[in-house]
Amino acid sequence: MDIGKKIRALRLQKNIAQIDLAGILGVSKSTMSNYERNYSTPDPDLMVKLADFFGVSIDYLFDYEEGHKSELTKESSDYNHGITADLTKDECNVLNYYNRLTDEHKDFIKGQMIQLYFDQVKILKEDNSD
Repeated sequence: MDIGKKIRALRLQKNIAQIDLAGILGVSKSTMSNYERNYSTPDPDLMVKLADFFGVSIDYLFDYEEGHKSELTKESSDYNHGITADLTKDECNVLNYYNRLTDEHKDFIKGQMIQLYFDQVKILKEDNSD
């Protein structure tokens, strides 16, 4: 079962309206609807909130069981084209979330990564000059 179906099933088990769960999580009703329909996936912080609220593990939300890959790992294989062995699980997850962003948000993320890289290089140069 995918994440959206799990969220919906858990919400219905608790007899909570979609708009009420959205309010509890601090997102809009349309965002909550998009999660349940798998048009988008909650960010990691929201996944923690969902797991806490429903009293389940994040592994449960991802339908992770021993011997099975998580949803993110399964989805990442679509764009890795055989290089999964070269990527860590975190790198696969980052790419999965990145691929779900709009072009505008992708450009923002690329800009932030470049800035972080240059900040890191600057700090390393300062440390090495001491």
